[in-house]
Amino acid sequence: MQGILTLCRVIVPETPGVADSLAQLDYRARELVAYVDANGGATINYGARHRQNKPISTAPAESAVNQVLNQRMCKRQQMRWSPNGVHLLAQVRCAVINGDLIERLARYEPPTEPRSREVVEFLEQLGLSEFEPQGF
Repeated sequence: MQGILTLCRVIVPETPGVADSLAQLDYRARELVAYVDANGGATINYGARHRQNKPISTAPAESAVNQVLNQRMCKRQQMRWSPNGVHLLAQVRCAVINGDLIERLARYEPPTEPRSREVVEFLEQLGLSEFEPQGF
């Protein structure tokens, strides 16, 4: 980029069209150099990631999440998810994708607060009066 900037300053154009183009190229090249200098540590080498078969975009994952959430959060649905339920589901899905769901479940500690009557009855119906996470 520095070479392009030098050429823009050194070449003396003979026609007005070239002068305007060189001035615009000089301006854009200066902007790019300033951006790279300021953000050099934070920029991502997408070419290297692509060659290593690593993802370069989160668009497919974001699209899938949006599609599922939009369908379940739609007000016309008979059963709608609560925002808290969606948040918890997203945490589980992220743990599955990251491959650390089992580790997180192993660290799970049941709440120490007393359970509501409805929860106790539900667990008894399932035969799980005292829920203990099973080892994996």
